[in-house]
Amino acid sequence: MRPAGPDGPTDFFRDDGSPLSRAEERRRSHETPKARKKRRRRRRIIAGVAVLLLLTGIGTIGGAFYFTNVTLPGQLPTPQASTFYYDDGKTPMARLGASDSNRNVVDIDKVPERVQYAVVAAEDNTFFTNSGVDVKGTIRALWNNVTGGDTQGASTITQQYAKLSEDANTAADRTYTQKLKEAVVAVKLDQKYSKKQILGFYLNAVYFGRGAYGIQAAAKVYYNKDISKLTTEEAAVLASVIKDPSQDDPAVNKKLAQARWEYTLRQMTKLGKYDKSISLANYPMPKKPKANTGASFGLDKPTGFVVTQVINELARNRTLSDASTYAKAREETKQRLETGGYKIVTTINKKAEQDAISSAHEVMNGDQEYKDAQKQNKHRLATALVSVQPGTGKVIAYYGGDDGTGFDMAANPHQPGSSFKVYSLALGIKDGISVKSLWNGDEAEKFDDRGGDGKVHNSDGEHCSDGGMDAQGHELCTLSRATVMSLNTVFYALTQKLGKDKVLDFAHQAGINMIMSDGSNGKPAHKFDLNTVSAQDAVAQGGLGNEIGFGQYPVTPLDHANGYATLAAGGKYSTEHFVTKVTDSHGVQVQLPKVKHRQLFDASTAADLDWVLKQVAGNERQKIDPPRDQANKTGTWEWPNKEGINANSHAWMCGYVPQLATVVWIGRKKGDGPIYNMWGAPMYGSEYPSYIWKAYMSKAVQDLHMPPQNFPPPVYGGSKTAGQVASSSPSPKPTHSTNPHPTGRPTNSVTPPGGWPPGTGTPSDGPSSPTCNIWDPNCKTNGPGNPNGNNAAPDGAG
Repeated sequence: MRPAGPDGPTDFFRDDGSPLSRAEERRRSHETPKARKKRRRRRRIIAGVAVLLLLTGIGTIGGAFYFTNVTLPGQLPTPQASTFYYDDGKTPMARLGASDSNRNVVDIDKVPERVQYAVVAAEDNTFFTNSGVDVKGTIRALWNNVTGGDTQGASTITQQYAKLSEDANTAADRTYTQKLKEAVVAVKLDQKYSKKQILGFYLNAVYFGRGAYGIQAAAKVYYNKDISKLTTEEAAVLASVIKDPSQDDPAVNKKLAQARWEYTLRQMTKLGKYDKSISLANYPMPKKPKANTGASFGLDKPTGFVVTQVINELARNRTLSDASTYAKAREETKQRLETGGYKIVTTINKKAEQDAISSAHEVMNGDQEYKDAQKQNKHRLATALVSVQPGTGKVIAYYGGDDGTGFDMAANPHQPGSSFKVYSLALGIKDGISVKSLWNGDEAEKFDDRGGDGKVHNSDGEHCSDGGMDAQGHELCTLSRATVMSLNTVFYALTQKLGKDKVLDFAHQAGINMIMSDGSNGKPAHKFDLNTVSAQDAVAQGGLGNEIGFGQYPVTPLDHANGYATLAAGGKYSTEHFVTKVTDSHGVQVQLPKVKHRQLFDASTAADLDWVLKQVAGNERQKIDPPRDQANKTGTWEWPNKEGINANSHAWMCGYVPQLATVVWIGRKKGDGPIYNMWGAPMYGSEYPSYIWKAYMSKAVQDLHMPPQNFPPPVYGGSKTAGQVASSSPSPKPTHSTNPHPTGRPTNSVTPPGGWPPGTGTPSDGPSSPTCNIWDPNCKTNGPGNPNGNNAAPDGAG
């Protein structure tokens, strides 16, 4: 027998009346008086709301029964496509939705029995025997609404059609009164119409995805057939999609779709309507969906990725849905946009977007050197470009590839290499470390916290001695010079000094929302949403090491672009966003969340940061035409291939002027692996990514009417003795100084511990800059990337 406890027997029941488990009982028995009081108060509130719900419900039920009419399929509102506009609010960019021709009403007698039972099996296998209302499910949904649980939809087919007929398929209307009303409509349906008629209503109204409303339209869109020609297996595919058209479409998630298909056939077997063995070998794969269905356009172009980002943003912010999960919110948001006739004004500037696309195409499709490079790569190369307005967070241009229905390279994570060093540098300056502070500039350095031999290496044996030598014969390098030369050793030491979790937290505050662990250090690879997981927990759970300071762990170009925009804005962070205005079909403006801003560091930190990164932008390949103050950092990540010859797998060019920040990434179109330049040598960020960055920025600053602005002069703040080496009186400089004009080449080669499938490398900084123009046939620099003697295009910033 259960003990009464200090508050009586009710302490051993949950708020919903169900008994507690033994573990829950033990926790309750140790509650503090304050916690017990809070729980009792919550019960009283819930009980009061339940009474109010009951009273309100009685009125709702009565009113609904006498005044609500059932809407038939032919009377349902015509779906209206939503239009997405450029930032001027006038020029259409894309349209999403189905035309009215994609709703074809057919008589239930013309729907084969196999098709009818496939839908019944998938959605409501007791349809022909139930009362039309799932009483338990409805009460559970009402209770969840009152207690703060998930907003739940209809359950039986009759209730689902009642929901459709009441035009209550939007989350904004998923209140308990609406659910009660739907239940009443379902009862009226069941009283007035036969089960066969109700099923006919449902089959003609329900959404199957791909812009298809009703079973006839679905048969055409998925199999290009009339419903009379559908096989049982094909009908099961269509029925399986109804639950979640955005995810259960086999073109989206084949594995999930096939699992739903198997479930549907098993239910049909139980109903005695399918007697074959269930095998995936018999799965009838539908035809590939068209990007622009019905009234849609612009979805199969680069702007299709912008539409996807808009949907994601509206779903994250619950602008058109109040679902408790992001997946459900996204499904509801997409469906509302496909049918609701919304007008969405985006942040995308048409000229800037065209500049991004044309710049990528000029290099990828029109540049002979790039074409030759493509021949050196077994896998096709891809690029991404994202441009953000500093101080506002507006995404001005977005290019994730040419096919907006494919894989978005700008939204997927890639190893940033040395382009990530800007966050370590900015945090160091902010925390009082001078850009003139001294660090070990040797070509390699051993660190006790690393695996293997513990050594971190600089790319190509690079070393720096602009600060002289110490008493032990180690070269000394200033932090500014180490950044320009992109020395991994210095940035590993800097991250170690600052704290890797602090560096990640700073990067997050600047704009990095997601980071991916790489499977090293004995931890499985995992994506961390830094908006829900703290940097400290991400570091611990992902086994992230100090290599985070020089870009070992993948981030998205979208996040990275906004991070650079924060630097360009003098430390002012603004939430990146694609949407500025949403208006419904009645002209009513939908409320959007305010853009968040925060000041991450002060003007003196910004001045010193700009001064350092301005030195990186010394290569003609990345200089904006005509010249102006600009800040840059390249990034490259090494790929140790099977032959043991180092290659690079990711190449970046990132940078900004005061009014615009842009990042460019190049890597493989599919999978991960080595990428090569026209000579078959490793590709660096100062090559093709720089060409694209320069081409785009040179056009964009003109088209966006951005006159040249100078960076403020450096203040050389912080402590010069706060570096790795505290000596303020170094020995005289040796005669073997490094190249005085490095170009931010791909960084060093540090081999992280463990190894990341499919391959772990290091930020790689390539050969030094040539002193002559690379296009000059007489430029014989004997760069290691060019077997013929011509320099293989240096990259200085790793």
